[in-house]
Amino acid sequence: MWQTFLTSLTETNSGINLLEVSASVAIAVLLGVLVFFTHKFTSDSFSYDKNFGLVMLFVPATVALLISVTNSNIARALSIAGVLAIIRYRSTLTNPRDLVYIFFSVAVGFAAGVRLYVGALIFVIIGAIVAAIYGLCTADRTRNIKKTLRIAVPESINYDGMFDEVLGKYTNGYRVEGIRIISGGTVTELIYSVKVKDTKDTKAFIDELRTLNANFKITLQEWMPLERLV
Repeated sequence: MWQTFLTSLTETNSGINLLEVSASVAIAVLLGVLVFFTHKFTSDSFSYDKNFGLVMLFVPATVALLISVTNSNIARALSIAGVLAIIRYRSTLTNPRDLVYIFFSVAVGFAAGVRLYVGALIFVIIGAIVAAIYGLCTADRTRNIKKTLRIAVPESINYDGMFDEVLGKYTNGYRVEGIRIISGGTVTELIYSVKVKDTKDTKAFIDELRTLNANFKITLQEWMPLERLV
């Protein structure tokens, strides 16, 4: 009787072994912790987001659970894969690095869900090594940084090609993302994506731009897509 009772606790009508599912989820959580620490120790203090770290702890466990309970039913597995494919985050990920870690966490969860524990561990270790090497190779973050530059000019100034010389001097590349008419048509705002050669020259860069745009507003900020600029 006790044997039957214990079996009923660990197996469902669909043949899913709850002990195996629990083991997959537990291992996925442990691997998620490794992914979390990889992200934390390879991020600088400014870009690290503890809320995003929480995502990396839960994603592997969640995916492992979904795969574990559907691995015997192809149709249900494909349905869940479709649901995962259309999920959109409330906050758009503008940093490609964060997107990489999301896929990293999902892959770890899939591997744990199909009980490829050793393969998942090896994948996490290799990923951590690659992330650490990349961090060491890109330690100097004052050079060639992509930023968004917004320059306001009065309507009376012909801005065509006006800033090209200064932009060529202080950046490794730039392009015009958009032109907007603001302040009731009295001011034109030019929006550039630029790769700054060295952030130590930011003041000199801004000062030279100010001499050309009649000391109107200039904004140099972290790069973001044009549709998010207001």
